Amino acid sequence: MLYMTIDMIEWGALHLYLQTEPYCHTLSIQMRIDCQKEKDCRSMRLHTATLVAHKNVLPDVYLLDLYAPQLAQAVLPGQYCMVRCCPPAAADPLLRRPFYIHSVQRTQGLCRLLVHVRGRGTAWLVQQPEGSVLEVLGPLGHGWSIHPTTRNLLLVNEGAFISALPLLAQVALEQELVVTLLSKTDTMYEAYPPMLFSQEVEYHIVTTDGSSGQQGDLQQVLSPYLTWADAVCCSVSRETALTLYNHFEPLRKKNFAQCAYIQPLVCGSGACFACSIETRSGQKLVCRDGPIFDLRELVR
Repeated sequence: MLYMTIDMIEWGALHLYLQTEPYCHTLSIQMRIDCQKEKDCRSMRLHTATLVAHKNVLPDVYLLDLYAPQLAQAVLPGQYCMVRCCPPAAADPLLRRPFYIHSVQRTQGLCRLLVHVRGRGTAWLVQQPEGSVLEVLGPLGHGWSIHPTTRNLLLVNEGAFISALPLLAQVALEQELVVTLLSKTDTMYEAYPPMLFSQEVEYHIVTTDGSSGQQGDLQQVLSPYLTWADAVCCSVSRETALTLYNHFEPLRKKNFAQCAYIQPLVCGSGACFACSIETRSGQKLVCRDGPIFDLRELVR
């Protein structure tokens, strides 16, 4: 018999502990074979990255700069990586933690990660000194798509989900698009620092308490931005995505709106099926088919 227990959930990570009884010998052998096959398939995307800089940007939020030239060259906006968050000789925490690639400097071979401290793995990661060597798997997943006819790109963010968007903004500006970011937080103190974006990004803040920018929620302020935009990319909760989809007719147009699906990821390869979701076109795996989807796919 196979027992699966959930120890804890971090943002972007899930700890699973598998306990097998002695008479599970056949199952254990098969699991080892499957794991070896998966390891062989993924080895060409396994990188050794050097931590070259880290910076605290908000309470319990850090930017980490990694020297990983091959990853920096290969990654596309909206893709993510899995980072091993324990010493080389240790196996706890067991599972890698997933992070969006926040931004890149391709010529310098640098990738930047935005890390929210949510548990043991991320707490260990942000405490590592510069010069530390990390094991990184990536790039993984399906990212954002920018249609060739797009000229005005609207990015919509809610709270801590900002990390899916900065690389998209960077690449869009490189393609000479006009980029506007609409970001919703509860207070001004939780807002992502504007200086971490290019000055070419038009950054609008919406706060619940009115301490900065417009007061209210996304549903109250989004309408004029949709009139301006050729395409919309959302990094918001599932509940907010559903609310906006139902409230605004333009978001229901084909190929107009995309959304990052916020879901704890376990393996990053589709092997465990823990992130399986039902979409308009059938069963999908967030780690492999996503985490970026057409918004219409997510609303059934």
